[in-house]
Amino acid sequence: MALALLLPVATACGDEEPIQKPGPVETQADAGGQDASTSTTPDASCAGATCDAGVIVESPDAGPADGGVTDVGAPDAGAPDAGPDVPLPLPVDLSAPSELLVRSDDFAVLRVGVERHEGFTGPVTLSIRGLPSEFFVADRNVSEGTSAAALVVSASGRVGPGTRLDATLVATAEGRSTSRPLRMLVAGPSFTLDPTFPVVPLDWADWSRFVDVSPDGKLLTAYPIANASSPSAQGYVLDRHHADGIPDLTFGMLGSVTHPRPAMSRMLAFKALPTGGSLVAGAAADCHDGDNATPCTIRVSRHLATGMLDTSFGDEGVASTRFNSASRSLVKLLVDEAGRVSVALTYYDYDLTQSGPYVYAVQRWEADGRPVAGFGTEGRATYALPAYEQRFNNLREALQTKDGTVVIAVSLFDSGSPGNHGLGFVRMDGKTGQARWSVESSPNLHRNVATDGHGRFVSLLNTYAPGYDLLVQWYDETGTRIYFGTGSTTMPPRQLAIGSANELFFDDEGTPYTVGQIEGGGGLAVVRFTRHGPVDPGFGTNGILRLDVRLNSVSGFIREPNGCLLAKTVPEPGLVRFWP
Repeated sequence: MALALLLPVATACGDEEPIQKPGPVETQADAGGQDASTSTTPDASCAGATCDAGVIVESPDAGPADGGVTDVGAPDAGAPDAGPDVPLPLPVDLSAPSELLVRSDDFAVLRVGVERHEGFTGPVTLSIRGLPSEFFVADRNVSEGTSAAALVVSASGRVGPGTRLDATLVATAEGRSTSRPLRMLVAGPSFTLDPTFPVVPLDWADWSRFVDVSPDGKLLTAYPIANASSPSAQGYVLDRHHADGIPDLTFGMLGSVTHPRPAMSRMLAFKALPTGGSLVAGAAADCHDGDNATPCTIRVSRHLATGMLDTSFGDEGVASTRFNSASRSLVKLLVDEAGRVSVALTYYDYDLTQSGPYVYAVQRWEADGRPVAGFGTEGRATYALPAYEQRFNNLREALQTKDGTVVIAVSLFDSGSPGNHGLGFVRMDGKTGQARWSVESSPNLHRNVATDGHGRFVSLLNTYAPGYDLLVQWYDETGTRIYFGTGSTTMPPRQLAIGSANELFFDDEGTPYTVGQIEGGGGLAVVRFTRHGPVDPGFGTNGILRLDVRLNSVSGFIREPNGCLLAKTVPEPGLVRFWP
């Protein structure tokens, strides 16, 4: 069975590894919630379950503070004694995941950081309160000077997948305590569908909808107003759902905000922001994909967490940039810690002879929507591929480094010479926009490229005929190939149909996965890769794990803050959640 630890922002949700001694845990802000030291009623999650009775705090001695005889007859006794003083909370901060994934009939490790304050250095006892008898966790004593500990949480097989329980993580010492809320989520076997999601159908009938997840786990979607019944409509709609699929009625009008925008009928990209807001990139209807000479203006809108336009950005929330022709492949939105926004794309630059180079371009804006000074021309930098580069090329991924440098990954396909494919990188300096081009040619075809969440590019490749096996390769932020040393490169027999695997997604540890059709029919399956590149033969059965037979298509995987994965699917409901 697999175990997983869910961190608030990005953590594993299903790495199958043995328990290791925990290392130091960085202090995190307390998630809030009722402090156990001031609780007067048992935890609400104890209803109908076996819990510790009464309040969490150990009550002080009931006798007088000085231990002597109370002077009952003193005339100046004043107001009646209100009883013993309530002890102050324990001066300890706890850092831990807000949610822990534990598989039924298995266990998971809860890692807890302990930071002492106000000169308190003594030992602390950690415990979890509010769990029914189907869960077992032993209290853990954290000795003086120790800043991290691990609690092993076991779940009985009688606890069904999809069960969610609210509990409390408590630290006690010297009759005082402090606490923070903790949620338990019980999962089934690896890569099973979440049976609780969605509670209601999302009713997505097309592929024009963009999806992302906000830092608090809510689902953000965006789609153009234009559709088959109203092709001339201009603008787009933002929706927000709770993590269980129910519309968030506090967002806009019953969970939806409509933005009529002249000259913006196509959506090109969508991105959730750390603030809870979002970015939307779009263009007019005449900005079609493909090779055409129509100049194209791309508009990027920034939205607040309410869904309304952020008027501090650009012109009342919208910034725009114009290119010689329409974008011809993926468009990527990037944002850095300072709030600067970038859009990366590629287009075909026609000249008078109807032939020209493929151009890779980046437009950068300051946090207020002004073009970044010094970066190219008015914040726009371009790079035309060399004339000798005749291979068909596609923008696959873009990454922005801390110094503002933008790196674009470009897959290269040679239809005339099957053994002459490659992966190129356009690297634009963060201050000047000056570009450099590097390329690695290979007989293997780069089917997709993605970033793993740790500042690296990962490419999914099909090997050369006759094997057509799958493997992955890593590249750092400069586009330089990363070699993980000599390791087992044993490749299981190919089990996914040739050309059916294009998706590339990751768990919180950066482990790559892909999904495709099983060779010879039999539905969809997931494979996991090792650190050295080949398929992991220890995953599933000989490296392959079949998905639910009701699914015939999954794509666009997004990792949630709790480490689980969302993916689009056809037919409806349009979105499904997996426990990886």
